[in-house]
Amino acid sequence: MFLSARKTALLGFISTVLLAQTPDSATIHGHVIDQSRGAVSGAQVVLTKNGSPLKRNAETDAQGDFTITTLPVDGNYTITTTKEGFGPAKLAGIALEGGTAADIDIQLNVASGSAQITVTGAAGEIRTDAPQLGDRIAGRQLQETPMLDRRITYLPLLNSANRPAINQGDIFTNQDLFTTDGAGRRQTWYEVDGATASDSWGRQTIFTTIPLPSVQEFDVLVNSFSAEYGGSTGSAVNIVTRTGANRWRGELLEVWRPSATEAALSGFTTTNATSGNDVASNTLGQTDLSLSGPLGSDNKTHFFAAGEFIREDKGSPIISPIAPGIYDGHYRGWLGFFRIDRQLNDRNNLFFRSGLDAFYDTNPNGIVGGNSLPTVARVFHRRTYTEELGETAVFTPTLVNNIRLQFQLASPITEFDPVVFGTQYSVPVSSGGTFTTGTSQSALLMNRQYQLADTLTSIHGRHTLKYGASAIAAHTGGDSKEFGGPIYDGEFIYKTCTLALAICESQTYLSNIANVATYTQSYGNASYTVNDVLWSVFVQDDYRIRQNLTVNLGVRYERQTFTDFKKGLAPRVGFSYSPWSDGKTVIRGGFGVYYSQVVDNSEANYALTGPTGVFNYTAAPGQIGFPVSVAAAPLPAFPAGAQAPLRSLYVRPGEASYLSQFFPTSVLNGYPSELVNPYSQQWTLGVERKLAPGWVLRADYVGSHTLRITRPLDIDAPTPFIRTSQGQIRSAQAANCTRPYWIWWYSQQGMVCNPNTATNPQPPYSVIQTDVDDGHSFYDALQVNLNGRVGANFNMMASYTWSHTIDNVDPDIPSQNPNDANFTGRIENANAIFDQRHRLVLSGVYVTKFGIHIGGIVTLASGLPYNWVTGTTNSGDTGATTDRPVIGGVVVGRNEGRGAPTYEISPLMERPFRINEHLRIEPRIEVFNLLNHPNFVGYSGTYGNGTTPGAGFGLPLAGVTNQLPARSVQFAVKVTI
Repeated sequence: MFLSARKTALLGFISTVLLAQTPDSATIHGHVIDQSRGAVSGAQVVLTKNGSPLKRNAETDAQGDFTITTLPVDGNYTITTTKEGFGPAKLAGIALEGGTAADIDIQLNVASGSAQITVTGAAGEIRTDAPQLGDRIAGRQLQETPMLDRRITYLPLLNSANRPAINQGDIFTNQDLFTTDGAGRRQTWYEVDGATASDSWGRQTIFTTIPLPSVQEFDVLVNSFSAEYGGSTGSAVNIVTRTGANRWRGELLEVWRPSATEAALSGFTTTNATSGNDVASNTLGQTDLSLSGPLGSDNKTHFFAAGEFIREDKGSPIISPIAPGIYDGHYRGWLGFFRIDRQLNDRNNLFFRSGLDAFYDTNPNGIVGGNSLPTVARVFHRRTYTEELGETAVFTPTLVNNIRLQFQLASPITEFDPVVFGTQYSVPVSSGGTFTTGTSQSALLMNRQYQLADTLTSIHGRHTLKYGASAIAAHTGGDSKEFGGPIYDGEFIYKTCTLALAICESQTYLSNIANVATYTQSYGNASYTVNDVLWSVFVQDDYRIRQNLTVNLGVRYERQTFTDFKKGLAPRVGFSYSPWSDGKTVIRGGFGVYYSQVVDNSEANYALTGPTGVFNYTAAPGQIGFPVSVAAAPLPAFPAGAQAPLRSLYVRPGEASYLSQFFPTSVLNGYPSELVNPYSQQWTLGVERKLAPGWVLRADYVGSHTLRITRPLDIDAPTPFIRTSQGQIRSAQAANCTRPYWIWWYSQQGMVCNPNTATNPQPPYSVIQTDVDDGHSFYDALQVNLNGRVGANFNMMASYTWSHTIDNVDPDIPSQNPNDANFTGRIENANAIFDQRHRLVLSGVYVTKFGIHIGGIVTLASGLPYNWVTGTTNSGDTGATTDRPVIGGVVVGRNEGRGAPTYEISPLMERPFRINEHLRIEPRIEVFNLLNHPNFVGYSGTYGNGTTPGAGFGLPLAGVTNQLPARSVQFAVKVTI
């Protein structure tokens, strides 16, 4: 018979990553004393996992301390402590969480019934173990948070340090994109069950998405990560998946979102839509299934399986009289998940995880819509597979090893297939718009990733040491790039048609070669391959100097073979201090260096736009290469006798020797000698205070300085063109004559460049871009988070961030050319495109006495900046600058515009019904953007080239890439057995 234990804290541990275990496991630190507060050495501690044969043993040292590390986080534990001469102490129902540590203080007493067990770091309690900042989402919060399409990539937005980035990236991934702490949208590092889940090719989102029912917990870390994390200057997302238990359990969920209950996006109608992103209707149907339980009769093998099928249709208005109406783009997605765990013996545990993520979209990024007919449609495909094998070996109670093997296949990672593969026809219409039909732009790209990761944890007194290594070998490549690049079947650009629209779009008009203004066709090789290895080693020491003071010391070395950088040493240091040792107040801080991966699809620019890559040749009537008829396209080969066109290049840094056969890099403006990885220096200082049982307030200052941000830059830039008033323009030819390469080329030929008109011969290249590393950013923020819980009936999280980000180039965002390629330093310093000063997110769930669950999310945020441009290439540096307007005699700074604030209220209501002991039904309704507030994130920054702003300047842009979703209602019914 065991003595009863007095529990002085709630169980369950909500915190962020501790440095002493792998991200998908947890640690228990314990201290055993007697009635006189003296340390009890030699006490036997037994930890058992309920419903599982897993058992771990430990013995207290001379100071009464013990540590049990690398514990699976699914399920609950029971801890029992015994010592001869004392009554035993037992505590059941301990719920551990990935990457965290529980502190358990045990007082053994001789008198029966008086043993005491105190737990700190529990749900609603103060965390005393590490400096990391972030939030853990699990349990009811995970299952009941409103999410569009139930996509787990929306969960990071519950923390106000994360901001949506739909106006900065590719929405065709059909996942939520976000930015964190002044870093770009490609900087999130995903980790699933201790293995990397990031895509090295594009780093757009998680490699293989996990179905929501398969997620045990979801940790969003926004700063001060331990040395086990790398490859990112932004946030880290750590996901721990579910496994089965001794009881069989199954779920069936059906979700539907009808178009009849949704509101329309603002800024357009079905008669003036400009593209397929002006979505007029959106319907959804989704089915989720999951099943888990034991395999065999020994209760040592358990499994969890889940699947998802999603059906979404988006209607895009077509205003062309040829085929007016609504074009329905069809999205179909499949997710699959399977995990099996086997307890081999008391010392070894094995698991295998398999995942599938596949979908296709018949109108990605709104290709069809406006005047673009279904004949220009391209279908986007993506299929990814993940297989992971993991093993935990307990050599001794103080020496534990974790190994992970993983294979990831994206077949494809990107595939664009034209519905009508052929020559493209584009007809400008005088009454407005351009009629386009046909396309030969396609893409097929693959990615294979192989990973081996191992972490050895060793406990020496108050030190928990961890030694780790990881290697990811990535083999990527294929043909073309996103949305497809080359137009191998050619494109006819017609003269402006002044006839009736129906005639302009007729086959008779298109077939008449006399109506054609120019013909363009691509030539060259669009295939490439990238072999990249990302490897790292790290050492981490979690040193518990005293019961109330922990110091975390770590160092990591990273190397990416795709780049030339070999000095990726990243120190990490942090502390967590409880000044009054009462578990109510903690002061914490940290500093670290974090390196970012350069995405492998950078090779697409180098290969397709390099000297031996793809180029376009354009001919007008009467010129060599102009087809004799429309039917003669495409041409079989580059036209004989035609002069190669003036080309713009995009070359890789660090290849001066190779490029010397085409041009001397020594004459360019600072051609980089190597391709390097960006890095950031991050620091935090904050305090956490327990306000009342279950209520914790955290306030932190967060700072970050990112250096060597990679940016495209014309290193053959013309001389500066200083503008002091609007309307000043330099011709492209005049600008070209001042380019360093052109000056060298003409001097070699003994010729003089004519600034007024192009002459033959002329240099083969104009713009020569490369990736330079002169980008930088500064981020300062106050992050305040309040977490509250009242029993099992109420939980909430309030997250507020004030921040300011200044940079000289916005990372991971297209069209980031400077006003003048000669001036890219501090003169370009300005608010970052994602500089959202204020962001507040409230979320939670309340269970009424009638069993109705009421909750949701409220988000309020400042407006985002946007850039002002003239819409004209004033400097003459075609394709390599973004000319900004002149106001008050000077060129305005970057991102001078500021959009309107956004707010959104998204409530939910759910009422579970228990039919019998084994059957439970839960109907649910969610409303996104209840008030239908038009939340614009994209604005027209085209000022024009005149003295006054042009029409539409500063107005919000329409479409799903420029506006957060309008009101929609999502219904669901879940059946649990």
